[in-house]
Amino acid sequence: MIRNVRDPSLPDHEAFVQSEPPTGRVIVIAPTRAACETIELAVQLHIDTFLETHHGARVRELARSGRGFGIVAGTGTGKTLAIRPIAEEILRGEPLKVGVVNREREATPETPSWNLIIVTTGIARRWFEEGDILPTDTIVVDEIHQTSAELELCLALGKRVGSRFVWLSATVNPSFYARYLDSGDVLEVFNFDPDKAADVRVLHKKPLQFLDEGFLRQLVKQRRGVALFVPTRRGVEEAAEHVRRFAPRVNTAFYHGGEPIRIIRPFLEGGEQKPYFLAMTAAGQSALNVSGLDTVVIDDVKFFNAIDRGRNVLTQEHLGANEILQMAGRVHGRVEGGRVFILSDRDIQFNQLQPTEPEFQLAGDSERVAITCAALGVRADELDLPVPLDKVAYRQAMELLERRGIVERGRLTGYGRAVEAMPVDRAWAELLVNADDELLPYLAVMSSVESLHRMTRDERDLDGLIVPGSDHLTAYNLYAEAYSYAGRMGEVYGLPRHLFDETRIERWAERRGALVKAIEDAALGMASVYRAVGLPLPSRMVNAGEDTLRSFQQLLAQFMPFTLVIDEQTSSGDEARVSKTSVCGSWGPITGEIRYFADKFGNPRASVEGTQIPYDLLRPYATVTEGELVYDPNSKRAPLALRRRVEYHGFELEREVEAIDTFPPQLAQNARHVLAEALARGEARHPGARANQEAIDSIRETYRRSGGTTPKLGLAELTAHYERQLASVNSINEFRHTPVRVDADEVVPRAVRERYAALPSTTVIRDREVEVHYDVEETPTGLQGVARLRLPEKLARTLNEQELPKLDRPLRFIVTRGARGAARASTLADLHEELERPFTEKEIADLERNAEEHRRERHERKRERRLRDSGEKLKEHRKLGDERTDGRRKPKGEGRRFRPPGKPHGRRRRG
Repeated sequence: MIRNVRDPSLPDHEAFVQSEPPTGRVIVIAPTRAACETIELAVQLHIDTFLETHHGARVRELARSGRGFGIVAGTGTGKTLAIRPIAEEILRGEPLKVGVVNREREATPETPSWNLIIVTTGIARRWFEEGDILPTDTIVVDEIHQTSAELELCLALGKRVGSRFVWLSATVNPSFYARYLDSGDVLEVFNFDPDKAADVRVLHKKPLQFLDEGFLRQLVKQRRGVALFVPTRRGVEEAAEHVRRFAPRVNTAFYHGGEPIRIIRPFLEGGEQKPYFLAMTAAGQSALNVSGLDTVVIDDVKFFNAIDRGRNVLTQEHLGANEILQMAGRVHGRVEGGRVFILSDRDIQFNQLQPTEPEFQLAGDSERVAITCAALGVRADELDLPVPLDKVAYRQAMELLERRGIVERGRLTGYGRAVEAMPVDRAWAELLVNADDELLPYLAVMSSVESLHRMTRDERDLDGLIVPGSDHLTAYNLYAEAYSYAGRMGEVYGLPRHLFDETRIERWAERRGALVKAIEDAALGMASVYRAVGLPLPSRMVNAGEDTLRSFQQLLAQFMPFTLVIDEQTSSGDEARVSKTSVCGSWGPITGEIRYFADKFGNPRASVEGTQIPYDLLRPYATVTEGELVYDPNSKRAPLALRRRVEYHGFELEREVEAIDTFPPQLAQNARHVLAEALARGEARHPGARANQEAIDSIRETYRRSGGTTPKLGLAELTAHYERQLASVNSINEFRHTPVRVDADEVVPRAVRERYAALPSTTVIRDREVEVHYDVEETPTGLQGVARLRLPEKLARTLNEQELPKLDRPLRFIVTRGARGAARASTLADLHEELERPFTEKEIADLERNAEEHRRERHERKRERRLRDSGEKLKEHRKLGDERTDGRRKPKGEGRRFRPPGKPHGRRRRG
């Protein structure tokens, strides 16, 4: 039974629409929940910012104009604080009634009375889907340069509704947004003092190499405030630890997406004294103003999701001009004696950098586009998306949603609406909608955790928490222990939530190697799930064990919303290695989210975290294909067999083969067709197969020489010819004793064959005899006969048009090159070009095919070896006293990682 779900972020539609003010509402779209709080505070303040002092009148004039407009302004100019005067002008002086709706602050009965509403991108998209945002509303997009698939979809939906756009951005080339959002004007504001231009240096060093004794000594001596921007959590923590170790007198801290903002609050409020060192990821640089900052160090590396055949592939690349200008802009032109160090292996001319257009993410989220279009009842091509949609990926996403019963005839089904109302990703939403209440606490937490890897540091201690074979439930146990140790029931904005004591949770997280922000985000997500299903939030969290694992595996096997990987291969045959931080083994079925990343050569690789599922749980939900008759020429006694396959989500779990001698009545016609086709292919063990070959070759050669005017006698025609002669055959024994004949004179008269056989089979070029082969090509106007000249390579390289023979049909060329195959071309010029290439197209295709076959064979050998050895290793582990039944040693001690049986040594790759 499908669970009833409500979306607590949606206001009462009728009341909301009916209370629309004459001026329309101002809907502010913020990139994050934290940004919502910042904007809510900003619209209550009156501060004379740089923007207000120098451009306040122009901002108000643009707001009154009725046209959309944009503001591009550097950090610290006060563009977010400008939302208040903009809203006052749009609402024509009406008192501001401000409210926030996000994952922790749901819509209330008072929401329709608000005239300035601050929402996150996901909430805005849901309001567009439900028709809550009207053409009279003004959409204010803050930090529009922080692109995301949700934001870009909101822009397209706003254009479809016809709303007015006001957008605010940091350093970026505004031309695209101005054109796409039909902006009447763009106000570009720069708070740059030439007398405060920073000393910018580009150094070919790594961050830890740059933070040497000399720099740290200078940092202390000059009492500097330093911010280092690096792309990864690990890099941030390593840099902070390095400075703490070698410069203990420096006040040091770090911040990244896994840490709560409160740990660096003193730096933002000016409470920390210089010298200080603050390491941050790029995610923090665009929204945080660090007080007293005078030195910026930039690692010229970023990781972003590149779109490769519809897949989001995590790729490493240099920073763009926008990112460098934004980071350097913290001190460049704003701080006396500012310094900027760019750590890069390329020659960067900082003074010549110019803002560029943004990089969009929507192209990699075709499923989100498909669900949104189905909710609106529109086609994707009816939305004016900011980037071209990958039509192939979109079609595949629609097919997936239709198979899963979420979309039907281009609209969301009842099941699809319940899934879409859940405040989690589609796969988890499906499990939550279908699961019993007993599993709800586990699913609510797991659906709110990005992954076990993103929940923990590299050095972690999961002793006693691991659920063997399930990263999902291990992540749940980590949360459950955090709540038991440092949590309590409480309320935030009047809504129930698990809360944590700051001191205790930080002490616990340090011991376990967990990230506090991931725990707090899981608490927020869990609360939103329970509000959606209308159940009270549990005050007690029980650790997951074997019984819970079995129930969760059963649910996964029944609905399988994630990607399935068996023996580190997807159903399409692509390799997907189990992540090195996973608690799953590499053999057998595992289901979870596949993440793609580019290796050091730029090739996409895949890794998976998830939950392993025993084969016995998959079997009840597998489908058994109808019997397929196949002919095996290598089997002398029973060449005809009925093959059945047991398939599950694209994988073949089992194969049953039953030999057929006497044909069952329902299979007799199909059996005769299979035997006739085997005869036509020359595979069948039958006396007539070889006896007829000369006649068949004669008919086919006549067809080629005639240019397609005589009967073809291809595989289909020959199969039909044999099938007529086997019409009375009902067993393999009868088949072997039934004569089959091909009479060439009946198909093509002898005189016709002799006439075409008289055509020359060779010609002379430069006193050399050259073979002529006849063939038929398909053209838009019909069949066309051609003659292929088989040329020696030395002759072909120097041949010219005047030396070619004159035949009654167009010429084609082929040059055999021994082990390298053959070069083919339709014209002599193309042949010369092909011969000059180091590799022919066929050679390239062959190399790629051979490499793929080699990879598959290697993977199959590894798989067989693991399956062969796993039983022996399982016994060995049990003899050593392993407490777990799947053969994996219990990890002991901080940071120790166990290795499941069959997992290869020394070949782990980062996911």
